[in-house]
Amino acid sequence: MNGDMNEFSEVATNWLATEGLILGRNLLVVVLILVVAYVAARVARRALASAMERSHLSPSPLFQQFVKNAASKLIWLVAFIVALGNLGVDTAALIAGLGVSGLVLGFALQDSLSNFASGMLILLYEPFDVGDFVELDGTIGKVADLTLVSTILTTPDNKTVTFPNSKVWGNPIVNFTGTGTRRIDLVVGVAYDADIDQVMEIFFDVLDDNEDVLEDPEPVVMMGELGDSSVDFFVRGWVSTDVFWPVRSDLLRTIKYRLDEADVTIPFPQREVWMHEMDKAVKLEGADVAAVS
Repeated sequence: MNGDMNEFSEVATNWLATEGLILGRNLLVVVLILVVAYVAARVARRALASAMERSHLSPSPLFQQFVKNAASKLIWLVAFIVALGNLGVDTAALIAGLGVSGLVLGFALQDSLSNFASGMLILLYEPFDVGDFVELDGTIGKVADLTLVSTILTTPDNKTVTFPNSKVWGNPIVNFTGTGTRRIDLVVGVAYDADIDQVMEIFFDVLDDNEDVLEDPEPVVMMGELGDSSVDFFVRGWVSTDVFWPVRSDLLRTIKYRLDEADVTIPFPQREVWMHEMDKAVKLEGADVAAVS
């Protein structure tokens, strides 16, 4: 028993003095590589952020975030490969294996690759950014996040909707906050017996009295249509995007009050029905009856 222990101790001592020492040194180098990668990734993120802020191209916050994340992950990937090589792993074979595996996965994950490509196009052309209020495939909401494979919206009633990027890029994108101003389009109908000139003057006064309605472009009031039960006017004014909905609500409210004060009626939809009496009898289901319509 003592002989076996002595033999084991001798083998362990020899291993620690040779291979163990080499392994320990390699592990220490790996730790140093990872520490350097951590510092390099942080420095790279800050350097890229500073460079993009000074750039005259003014990239979007979304694109800046993507570039910083991509640079950081690339540094970690290189550090990981170098660390494995330091531990004796054949990195050339590993990279070749990853290439073959990537080809196989490419066929299996065609939808994901399509989403990735669409995400890159969204980053490149910037049809919207995080925080914009948009309409995607019939859903309206604020862009909460954009990844390389999906776009996440938060609807006005606080629902979270996730779209694959391929579906976003392959359909019309309506960005309500992509510009600094928006036009309010109101359609207001008044009775046929109303004074048309008086009504137009009321609408112009309402637009002029609202401080949030811009003077340039100039507000517009025009007769739009002679409807079935009303004379319809188009009332249009430009406002800053961030006050669009409050101003729209205020204009509708003010228009209603001003029309009431002027005794101008906003008519309900109505239809005239003419009744004609028929002089002759008609036969219905075998019985003779007098029909009146």
